[in-house]
Amino acid sequence: MSKDLVTTIDRQNDGKAMSALSDKHRQFVIELMELGPTKKAAAEAAERAGFSSLHGYKLMRDQRILEAIREESGKQLAGGVVIGVKTLIEIAQDENHKDRYKAAKELAGINGFSAEQKITVEHVTRDTSTMIVEIRNMARELGMDPVAVLKSIGIEDAEFSEVENEEAAPLTRLN
Repeated sequence: MSKDLVTTIDRQNDGKAMSALSDKHRQFVIELMELGPTKKAAAEAAERAGFSSLHGYKLMRDQRILEAIREESGKQLAGGVVIGVKTLIEIAQDENHKDRYKAAKELAGINGFSAEQKITVEHVTRDTSTMIVEIRNMARELGMDPVAVLKSIGIEDAEFSEVENEEAAPLTRLN
């Protein structure tokens, strides 16, 4: 198969960031992902992709390259789920493994079986004046003194009305 055909087939699986790169820049990302986190990975990946090794430093500061690296890293992480599941199953099946119970519990939890329950409590509040009216009405229905009931829960029952007087002098503090 020709290199051009391989590149065309291979690019069909590229994400948005990888698709935006030239062939050489794309090859740099692929080489870098293969080399992993070594001190000289950028220089070596640059050389493998057809750049000068000194160009690796510059490529690692190119936003388009960084986005493609992030995109490719996400794909590798997603593929890692196979390793995680396989490892969990192996540990859960090993009767002598110290973490057998934890692995079995994790597998059960992933599949919806858990000893833990999540309970969500929704606290709904009403405004205070509505609650006071309801307490008064319930107290009356029970034959109780509404004022005494409200006082017993720390509410002084008082009625007031707001008065607007533009000519009133502001309150001053007397010492």
